[in-house]
This record gives sequence, C-alpha cells and structure tokens, in this order.
Amino acid sequence: MFKKDSVFIIAEAGINHNGDFETAKKLITAAKQCGADAVKFQAFKAEELIIEEAQKAEHVKGGQSFFEMLRSWELSDDDYVKLADFAKKEGIIFFASVFGKRSIAMLEKIGVPLFKIASCDLNNHFLLKEVAKTKKPVVISVGLGDMKEIKEAVRIFKNRKKDLGILHCVSLYPPKVEELNLQRIGVLKKAFPEHVIGYSDHSLDIFVPVVAVALGAKIIEKHFTLDKNMPGPDQPSSANPAEFKKMTEQIRFFEKAINPNEKNIAPGEREREMRKAFRRSLVVNIKIQKGVKITEAMLGVKRPGTGIPSSEITKVLGKKTKRDLAKNTILQYSDLI
Repeated sequence: MFKKDSVFIIAEAGINHNGDFETAKKLITAAKQCGADAVKFQAFKAEELIIEEAQKAEHVKGGQSFFEMLRSWELSDDDYVKLADFAKKEGIIFFASVFGKRSIAMLEKIGVPLFKIASCDLNNHFLLKEVAKTKKPVVISVGLGDMKEIKEAVRIFKNRKKDLGILHCVSLYPPKVEELNLQRIGVLKKAFPEHVIGYSDHSLDIFVPVVAVALGAKIIEKHFTLDKNMPGPDQPSSANPAEFKKMTEQIRFFEKAINPNEKNIAPGEREREMRKAFRRSLVVNIKIQKGVKITEAMLGVKRPGTGIPSSEITKVLGKKTKRDLAKNTILQYSDLI
C-alpha cells in the first residue's frame, strides 16, 4: 500500500461535504485533480460517537448542539457505496476514518483497501481490535497521545509492519507554528522502524507538510475543502484545491531531491562527467625524456581530471617514463613502467 520511494498523499475531505452527497463527489474529483493518492472521509453515526449532551470543541461554532451538528454531517451507507464507486472511476483510492463496528462493517462490505483511526481513538482499544480483525492496512494518527498510548496502540497492529502508517499529528485547529513539533517524526521513526511514519497536518501553511517530508514522513494527510468559506469547523484550516495542488507539486519536487533510494554517497552519471572537467590530475611540470624516474618536483596538479589523481601520487613516484613526455602532459599509468 505504502511505497518507500513515494510519499502517500491523502486529501482529508472529512466532513467538509457538510452531509451533501454532491459536494462529496466534487471533493473526490478535486482531490484527484490536485494529485492526491487517496481521498478520505469520516464514516460515523452520531449515536455511536457521542452522547447528546456532549460539549463542542472550541473550534466548533454554531447554535446547534454538537450531537445535532454531527447528525447533519452524516452520509448514508448508500452514499458511501456510490462514493466508493465514483472514486474508483475517478482513479483515486477511497477510504474513511472509522468510529465503531457499524462503520467498519459498512466499509468492509464496500471493499475499501485500508482504514484510518483518528487521533481521538488512539486509546480506544475496542475499536482498534475490531479494525485489526480486518487484516487490512491501517493509518493511525497519534495526536493527543503520549508514547505509552502510541506503543499500546501499535502493539495491537504489530503484524502490519509496512502496512501500518503512524502519523504525527497535533490535534488543534489550527495549531500555532511553535506547536507543530515536527521533530516528533524522527522520534516516531526511531521508535517504530518497522512501520511507515507520516504526518497529519492541521496547520494553515501548505509548506509545513513539505518540511515533514524532508524530515522523513512517507504519508501526508491534509484537510481538504472546495472553499474555505463554506460552513463547518474544519473548512478554515483546510487547503483549497489551488493550495492542495501546490502542496502536492512541492512534495513531488522535494521527494525527487531527497531521493530515498540513494543509500551510498557516490556521484551519479552526470556528475561523473562533470568530475572529468572539475577534478585535477597529475601533470609533468617539465619536459621529461623516456626512462627517467619520476620525482615529486617534476609534478603538478591541474585540470582536467582525466589522468592520475594526486591522491595516487605515491604510486607514481619512482616509476620510470615509458616515453618522452612534453610539459603539461596529463599523466596516465600507461606512461609509466
């Protein structure tokens, strides 16, 4: 599912459809056009998620109760069936965050290729164990959690190896720049080398995910909207299509520059050609006749780098010339005996 040489980019449509099927379809089309590998929604029923008296999070505005709001953002099971089929035709991976047995069963029936666990359910072992039963790849965000909770959650998916994505996340909407803590990507990579580490971004800057890629993130999830001015708590901290496309282009550009397949330090083909022009070789400073022993005083170091490098001078000193050598001749081993 996740490739070592390519960042897996997720357009987190989430609830930005506001419960409208046609808007959800537009989000899928736009995500594909913006270069995302996958588009993700949040599959829930309010009844399985919160109690009716639950208080709103600070970024959730409006006169309705939180329960009523969640009800208004629901999509039907039939909607998900149609959206999955639509995404397949659009050529983009479709999946969703799950919040209970009902949504897991529904998405299993549809045949989604992977599941997402939201940060809020990092310590919900009932849910994690149900998802683990599917044997499918899983992406889990670890916002709100500490290392103990993360390790406990990962242990439930211990056999997933490279089919488990662990996303650093700051569950604020939006976080301040000093709250992003991107170095945690490296901490997670060190703690979980068998798994794929990524970043789920709630910041207002599309360049932050690019920095995350530079720090080793192999999965990027970014909230995605058609229009930041649409109603809904996640719209303001989401990227619109123009922003998301720019982010994707920058990630693809920088992952080429990083070149994750490069394990050794050695010049590439083009740089090897440049080395001939830029490097210097041993040259003779004076005219030398055939049969003369080479001394250091006879030698200089000049471009191009097509002859014996100066680092090999000890192999040259004391050797005799095989032929007459003019001043500034680039020395080759074939010139020596």
